[in-house]
Amino acid sequence: MSKETFLYAYIVICILYFFSSLLQLDSLEVIAKPLFIPTLLIYYFKRAKENFQNRVIVSFIFYYIGEMLILNNGKQYYLISVCFFLVPYIILLYFVSKDLMKLLKFRAFNKINFAIILVLAFLIYLYLSIMYIVDAESIMEGLVLYTYGFVLLILSVFSVLVYIMYFSASSLFLVMTVIAFILSDMFYIFIQKVEYNWAFKSVNLISQLLSYYFFVTYSLIKAKGK
Repeated sequence: MSKETFLYAYIVICILYFFSSLLQLDSLEVIAKPLFIPTLLIYYFKRAKENFQNRVIVSFIFYYIGEMLILNNGKQYYLISVCFFLVPYIILLYFVSKDLMKLLKFRAFNKINFAIILVLAFLIYLYLSIMYIVDAESIMEGLVLYTYGFVLLILSVFSVLVYIMYFSASSLFLVMTVIAFILSDMFYIFIQKVEYNWAFKSVNLISQLLSYYFFVTYSLIKAKGK
């Protein structure tokens, strides 16, 4: 089958998963949710061919385990799932940091302006606001959530800097990926720790599914050096 077939299959599965999760159709969600990550991974293999990256595969393994824990029991395993989702973020942060160091080595960073300061201030404010709202029930939970939020904060800052210093298709999709990660995780934690409602759940699901697609697209473009 062609790579487009798997992309279309991913879209169909995402639609089924979105409505089954939103409407709490458990029998359909149990079928749809385990399929969307493997389908997207096959699409990645088809597109990447021999240029696939091991870090993408490892990241998807951790994503899949985290998603399956949530499917099994989101309330009981939410903190463990957060730990699994944290690993791919750390991997991505490592490679984004390397890219940023290369840019800082060969390019003068002279584009600090009001817009950059505003974006960075907003990210810091968002991080502190979420940490203030979330009431950790234990020291371990607080440590995990603060670490999780801090990694996302640093990843966001570095991604914005890479985008500003070297505008490209890969840096654009990197920023889009990180934004989708933030929205998905923020509303997931809201659902678990603050309140469950359809609006929070809808934003969580849409940003979650987009984040995986953006991540794959970023990885494919990055492998081509664009």
